[in-house]
Amino acid sequence: MKSYLFTTENDRGGVMLCDIEDFDEAIVYLRKRFKGVVSVVAGEENWELPPEERESALPPDAGAPDT
Repeated sequence: MKSYLFTTENDRGGVMLCDIEDFDEAIVYLRKRFKGVVSVVAGEENWELPPEERESALPPDAGAPDT
């Protein structure tokens, strides 16, 4: 059993406990299962969506201030 800490573009996320041992396979699984995953951490392994892809994944009004 391995645990993966993940974060989404709206700063939410969680921890997934599963039998997936391969880190890259876990990233693919998490990105399919949860919308907007931008980072995954497992022990000393760390993955982050590149900033240019992160910005394109946000909804058009995500950075607009409320008026």
